[in-house]
Amino acid sequence: MDVKEEMLDILQKMWTKLQGLPQASSLEVGAFFVLILFVATFLFMIVLSCVHCCCCGKPKYQASRVQPLQPV
Repeated sequence: MDVKEEMLDILQKMWTKLQGLPQASSLEVGAFFVLILFVATFLFMIVLSCVHCCCCGKPKYQASRVQPLQPV
């Protein structure tokens, strides 16, 4: 299988799980909610780090400039 077929297979499985969610037990609904919350938090943190690193106007780390006390 190539990557596209694998992703479509995973999405198909997830879609069937979502369709059966209204008849699921409360434990399955809670586990699904925790999983969705984890994924959303992970994606939110990635977006925040990209915004902070790429869009911030501050310069990155600067090397310290050390000069000798007496000319050599």
